[in-house]
Amino acid sequence: MKEISEEERLANQRIELVNDLIACETVMDEIWKFHPDNPKKKDVVREYEILQQVSENLKEELENLS
Repeated sequence: MKEISEEERLANQRIELVNDLIACETVMDEIWKFHPDNPKKKDVVREYEILQQVSENLKEELENLS
């Protein structure tokens, strides 16, 4: 197995940290949609109901393809 240089190790670490930051910011953006301080917040119950219906529709489409 090839050993990586210190430069490669730091580059890999930087990439992992950037990916973690992007994931964190993505989750924060999603949570903000429902946050009480957001003046344009979405109704979490209604959004969940919509997702349930989308899920059921997708399941039906998959069954129809079989």
